[in-house]
Amino acid sequence: MAMRQKRTVLDLALKHFEEFGLPLDIDFKTYTTIVGPREAIHSMSVKRSFKAWKYLLHAVNLNLRLRAPKPEPEVVPVPEPGPTPEPKSVTPKAPKPAIKAAVRPAIKPAVREAKDE
Repeated sequence: MAMRQKRTVLDLALKHFEEFGLPLDIDFKTYTTIVGPREAIHSMSVKRSFKAWKYLLHAVNLNLRLRAPKPEPEVVPVPEPGPTPEPKSVTPKAPKPAIKAAVRPAIKPAVREAKDE
């Protein structure tokens, strides 16, 4: 039973996992013991299609997740709108007074001017 098509091997593995209720962390030897050596997927088919048993298990896990029914989200009822409150009136604020600049006193000259008489 040396199948080389990846999809065929995966479909057969999915069928076995659903039919026998196998866990997703099972090793190949235990799988062959439970399913039976005649019905089990041949190790060469797994090697040629998936290169290793762990990659087949990963593909089975992904496909079983996709097939599982997805829970529907809960519908949250929309609350009824109550009476709208009236907007508060806004009172205009008085403008702030402008900041006065500090004025420096004028500098007096050190020399006095002579008065003409």
